[in-house]
Amino acid sequence: MSILRKVCLLAICLVISSNAWAKKYPYIDGSTLFEIQPDRVMSTNSSGVKSNNAYIYVQPNFSLNFNRNWSIKTEWRYQPNDILQTRNSQDPERYRELLHNDREVSLGDNGMLIEQLKLNFENEDMIFQFGKYDPGFGTGYVKTNRIGIFSSQFNEDYNLREKLGASISALLEDSRITFNSFFNDTTGLSESAINDRGRADRKTGVSGATGTLSSYSISLDGENLWNEEDWKYNIAYRSLAVDNIGGRQREVGYVLGTSYDYELGINTTLVPYLEIAKFSDFSGEEGRKATFITAALSLRYSSWNLGISHLSKDIQRSAVNGVSADDKLFQIYVGYKFSNTLSLDFTRASVEEYGKKGSVAGLLMSYKYEF
Repeated sequence: MSILRKVCLLAICLVISSNAWAKKYPYIDGSTLFEIQPDRVMSTNSSGVKSNNAYIYVQPNFSLNFNRNWSIKTEWRYQPNDILQTRNSQDPERYRELLHNDREVSLGDNGMLIEQLKLNFENEDMIFQFGKYDPGFGTGYVKTNRIGIFSSQFNEDYNLREKLGASISALLEDSRITFNSFFNDTTGLSESAINDRGRADRKTGVSGATGTLSSYSISLDGENLWNEEDWKYNIAYRSLAVDNIGGRQREVGYVLGTSYDYELGINTTLVPYLEIAKFSDFSGEEGRKATFITAALSLRYSSWNLGISHLSKDIQRSAVNGVSADDKLFQIYVGYKFSNTLSLDFTRASVEEYGKKGSVAGLLMSYKYEF
């Protein structure tokens, strides 16, 4: 039995047994996020692109709490291996292409993967984590930003995910400083259950795939900047090692982001958002440069959310290594929260990917169950 199957079996047993446990140590709590996203290409200058696409995404999170400080935390993802993926040999970091030929309404390729499986220690001063986890980098990929349903998929390209290592965070009054040391998961935990996406290959030369704790990141996240309430910010630096292979170089990246909740009146808030991420030797490819810029303006009234956002991705690479990218995504979006757990969002987007242009409309239905 593979490592992944053993972990899946253990998780199922823990969830079943948790129903009989009272809220006293040890106990299990967590949440499960359910998402359904259909989207349709309204027009495009690219041939062979299917109009309709839809998928289901489920993200269970379980925490086994031993006492006030120690716990084991897990995050799972049930997602399509074809639509949402990060193992494209041409662009290993690319999470999704909206104008790709492989668009369909199907659940046939969905797989269950272990996103995080970590030992966690936490008190009022610090957080320590060890195991498989997501160090993260910036906030442009965070779905709860609600700046257009395609934003998280566009910016997931530079998120740090599925790493093996450790992190330590210092919790200050209005901020948190975090140091991460890690390498890419290429163990049996990098496979997926139900439909196996296969084990991650260390020999690709992708940055971070060294098998040693030679990659790291440092971040500062906070709010109430300069004593301005609801002014959030994030700053981070990362350095990802590569194996000694020709044409490969250590990746270096920076990100700076900010948002501000400006109160206009009763139940009305204007939220500008900006994040810039820059990289050299992106994905470990020597000379490859990348810049991601996300700008958004949201107006939130009561349970309504509407606004516009513009995202750009500029990737420069040599003609020998492949095609450069100058991708753009402009979105107009509106959404409504029926409750803290149920929301519906609609987005109309103009897209440019590798010179292909198109217009895409999408709907995202989200429900979060907590226990």
